Amino acid sequence: MRELSAAAWAHFERPRNVGGPATDQPNTVEVQVGEPVSGAVLRLHLQINEQNVINQALFQAYGCGWLIACGSLLTELLQNQTMVEAGHFRHHTLVERLEIPPEKLYCAVLAETALKSALRAFAAKNSACVDPEPTASP
Repeated sequence: MRELSAAAWAHFERPRNVGGPATDQPNTVEVQVGEPVSGAVLRLHLQINEQNVINQALFQAYGCGWLIACGSLLTELLQNQTMVEAGHFRHHTLVERLEIPPEKLYCAVLAETALKSALRAFAAKNSACVDPEPTASP
């Protein structure tokens, strides 16, 4: 395995935004992607306000240093982004900023997958909280 780049090492040595908020509120969502048997699991927690802005992004990672660095940088990049802006995120940003080697590309892809899953889960969770319009009676 190739050594971590300087940028990846900085995130691995002192990961930012580690942890998870309470997920029982309508403005939070938690997702987990990856498989423990593969040795790579990423859990992403988002808190999104009424204006659909990400107030807080936290992560937990179980895997190699590259995966931890990806989770750390992803959460930094998501702070104060709208859901629409976050929806445009692609793993290539992590690959470039962390100088991820090809054999560890899956770590960046896993981070993007976690984000997309979290955004979908948040949208589904919050549409369920909205009262449907009353049906017109004949």
